[in-house]
Amino acid sequence: MTAPAPGAGPARGTGAERGTGRARGTSTGLDEAFERMASAGFELPNGFVNHGAMACEALDALGFEGELGEWARRFARIAGPAVTPKAAGASFDWRESLGDYRALPEWIGHFETVVADDGWAQVVEVWVPRLVPAMATALFHGMIRVGHAVRAVQAADTSARREELARALGYWAARYRPGQVASRAGEVDDVQQAVRAAAAGAARYYLASPSIYFLHGVTGAMAIELLAPHLSGPDQAAALAQLEADHIGMYSGARRVAEARVAGVPREVLARAAESSGDPHEVKLVEACLRALDLSGDVVFAAASETVTGLTTKGAAQWSTV
Repeated sequence: MTAPAPGAGPARGTGAERGTGRARGTSTGLDEAFERMASAGFELPNGFVNHGAMACEALDALGFEGELGEWARRFARIAGPAVTPKAAGASFDWRESLGDYRALPEWIGHFETVVADDGWAQVVEVWVPRLVPAMATALFHGMIRVGHAVRAVQAADTSARREELARALGYWAARYRPGQVASRAGEVDDVQQAVRAAAAGAARYYLASPSIYFLHGVTGAMAIELLAPHLSGPDQAAALAQLEADHIGMYSGARRVAEARVAGVPREVLARAAESSGDPHEVKLVEACLRALDLSGDVVFAAASETVTGLTTKGAAQWSTV
């Protein structure tokens, strides 16, 4: 009996690509989910962030198009009231409005306008660097939501996805709060590789002390991995420097595992377990880790996926093959 390689199993996608002939990430189900989430609030009554839009995009990336409707309906039901975009008038001063949550309707209206006028790619190139000093705002959720929205609109440039990008940017800007002071960005040969290394380091802290708080260091880093291709070289380096500074603050005094142990659970099993859990944190972490595993081959990401889903070494035998 031999265990399969960590994360072994079918290539990416467990549902959305089966027999559809559709490129991954272009499902109309995701557009419908974004439209439903547009009628929901950004935060839950308990003050936590509404993860619906992010989870739906991650599920779509994992291949669960058929499950998006129920996830979107659930998170639309439990969220607070919707935020109606409001046209930002001539008096709207974006610098003065950073971090002003009362201006969220104007922020969304502003981004809807500039995305329509300038195109989503240019808006991302200009605005993500402006918001990067506050990447850790709301436990990285502003940036994470933007990362998911950018991947979605890059796959299919539709009105629903452009509007989701405007909402995500608006939320990040309205909740803007600068994080740790970053060192001056130096030259890095491969920023995305460095970002994945930072995500791997965060995963080692998560494995030592699994918690909702620590897992966001992984998903936050992998949001930068989604955004980096749309930024200039200097802006990529600045985002990496800010991530490293925020990770230092996040994990100060914490312990990390030296060696990751994996059970070799197939990726399809990990993805299905995350979707079945109903927990958006499991979904987002598994999607981010499987993506990082594909790109880096670092088994720490397989171990983090197994840990968050509960499919650890205790259950290794059931994934063994002859």
